[in-house]
Amino acid sequence: MTEPAGDTPAIDIAAVDDHPVILDGLAGWVAAPGSGIRVIGTAVTVAALLAGPGRAADVVLLDLDLGDGSTAEQNVAEIRAAGPAVLVLSASDRPGTVRDAIRAGALGYVLKNEETAEVRAAIKAVAAGKDWISPRLAYIFATDDAPDRPALSAQETRALRLYATGMPMKLVARRMCISEETAKQYVGRVRATGDTRPRPFSYVTRS
Repeated sequence: MTEPAGDTPAIDIAAVDDHPVILDGLAGWVAAPGSGIRVIGTAVTVAALLAGPGRAADVVLLDLDLGDGSTAEQNVAEIRAAGPAVLVLSASDRPGTVRDAIRAGALGYVLKNEETAEVRAAIKAVAAGKDWISPRLAYIFATDDAPDRPALSAQETRALRLYATGMPMKLVARRMCISEETAKQYVGRVRATGDTRPRPFSYVTRS
C-alpha cells in the first residue's frame, strides 16, 4: 500500500479487462478522490499486467471472460503467485464460474452492476486479506445445485439463504437463535473447498 498525504495508507489496485470502457473509467469509478484507492496499472491480459507496474498492486480486479483463451484458474493462480490478492470483477454470475475463481484463490467476487460503494468495500476487505461475501454472492451459492457445490449443513444452508435475501447478519443470527459470530462462520463456509477451517471474511452490513 502507498502512504498518501493523510494517515490512512492508500490501496493500490490494478485491473485486467479486455473492455476499454472498464479500464478507462476505473479511476473515476472506484478510485475517485477520497476513496483511499489508487489505480496503478491496467491491461487486457494478465501477462501484460504482471509485466508492468500492476504487479505491485495490493489487489487486482480480474475479469474472467477475457478473449485471449485463458482460464479463470490460470489467471487467478498467476496473479496470486506474483503477490497481489485477486478480486474478480465480472459480468458473469454463473455458479460454476464463481466456484472456479474462488477455488483458484480469489478472495472475492463482485458483479459489474454492483453499487460502487460495494465494490470499494470489497476492494478494502480483500486488501486486508479477508474473504468478501456479499448477499449477491451468497445468493449465487445458495441457488447452486451442481454436484460439486460446497457441502453445507442444514444450518449453514439456512444462514446462507437468509443472508442472501439481504438480511443483516445480526438478524440472521437472531432468526436462527445463534450468535452473530456463528452466523458469520456459517456463511463463510460457502468458500470451503475441502478446508473446513474458519476463515476471516467481510460482508455487507445493512440496517
